[in-house]
Amino acid sequence: MDKPKILIVDDDSDVVETIGKYLERNLECSVYRAEDGRKAFEHIEKEVFDLAILDVKMPGISGIDVLKRLKAAHPKAHALMISAWDSQQVALTAIKEGATDYIVKPSGMEVIFPKVKAILEKLGKFFPKISAKNP
Repeated sequence: MDKPKILIVDDDSDVVETIGKYLERNLECSVYRAEDGRKAFEHIEKEVFDLAILDVKMPGISGIDVLKRLKAAHPKAHALMISAWDSQQVALTAIKEGATDYIVKPSGMEVIFPKVKAILEKLGKFFPKISAKNP
């Protein structure tokens, strides 16, 4: 089994941990965490990711910049952008730069997980844990 590698990047450590722990409890996957764009760049240089969940607005390096670096390094990687900005322009920019989807915060795992599932199913890498109770 080729477990999916998922990168979660958000300057809010609670968001990173909530999403990361949920995915680890419910999926056979490897989760990598970053609380800023610099750390995300380090992960992108070392690993090939199937999926990245990226906050759009972060201090310093934005989620859009992380998305650009991710797609340049790994063109087949998928990205879910998450943001408190309910902006059509920001969403269109993210999609234009290669994001798979755009999710407006606050969104719980009942919104995020089905999108993660759909992407991983498309890649043939959706492996739920047997005891998982998914939304």
